Amino acid sequence: MDTEELVRKCSAITLQEEEKDKITMLGSMRETGLKLAVNCLVGKVVLNKGINREGLRAALQQVWRTIKEFKVESVGNNIFIFKFNSEEEKKREYSREGLGTLRGR
Repeated sequence: MDTEELVRKCSAITLQEEEKDKITMLGSMRETGLKLAVNCLVGKVVLNKGINREGLRAALQQVWRTIKEFKVESVGNNIFIFKFNSEEEKKREYSREGLGTLRGR
């Protein structure tokens, strides 16, 4: 199952108000989630039309001039997850002027 399918399935899950207090996340699940998320950035492209995931990745690859490949996954509604190989790479790309421009500075 790929990430997009998992996100789609998870977004379909709803809890009744009385069920909310009964759900707990095991420590190991939380730790695993944090380890996965530490190398990721999440961004939204604000346009009225859909964005091609591979086109976005190719454009950002040129802007960021990354040495190593990074992955781009669509969450829907023009929201994307950018997965880097390390937390250092993520921090470097986040702090670059190219992303600052994309942030609207």
